Amino acid sequence: MLIIKKEVGLMGVNCYILGDRSSAIIVDPGSNSDTIENILKENDITAKYILLTHCHFDHIMAVEDLVKKTGVKVIACQSEKENLLRSDINYTDRYSRKPLKIAADIYVKDGGVIKSGEYEFKVIETPGHTSGGMCLYCAKEKILVSGDTLFYLSVGRCDLATGDEKTLINSIKSKLFVLPDDVSVLPGHGDNTSIGFEKINNPFIY
Repeated sequence: MLIIKKEVGLMGVNCYILGDRSSAIIVDPGSNSDTIENILKENDITAKYILLTHCHFDHIMAVEDLVKKTGVKVIACQSEKENLLRSDINYTDRYSRKPLKIAADIYVKDGGVIKSGEYEFKVIETPGHTSGGMCLYCAKEKILVSGDTLFYLSVGRCDLATGDEKTLINSIKSKLFVLPDDVSVLPGHGDNTSIGFEKINNPFIY
């Protein structure tokens, strides 16, 4: 599987390009659209989708430019639809040069499947960081793209709009920690980790 990780923007968001080289998924293009476009060109990658794990400004600010440049379709969780359309909830009214309202082309729900060539990614809704946050799981490659739900020895903050700590912890325990221990976790910020490591060592899971 193609997996390219690029840290973008002032908040250090991990933007991923993954799946099949001829129909790749760009996950969370938070900034630096030119850089992301150059990665596609230099590696002869054709992107099919942009996928947003959640609505926050640092994960969405390059979406409009990339859509214009590449024509890709945007995917988001159905439960995050309103949040993406509200600049006071996605915080682009505060942290972007202009307030953004992102309307996805495709809205998905828990259990939905997104395909990139031979690879299938299952949608796992993980509310808590935001009300419509989600992760992507590829069982074939044992890879979880966790957005801002689960980090190396940490979890997503819950003090922003629509966040809720108990909901987040429940999402992690009931939906992520049931995955195999050797699943690699590709988070929205910071270093990669694994399900097994976090089950034993993450101090925020109670």
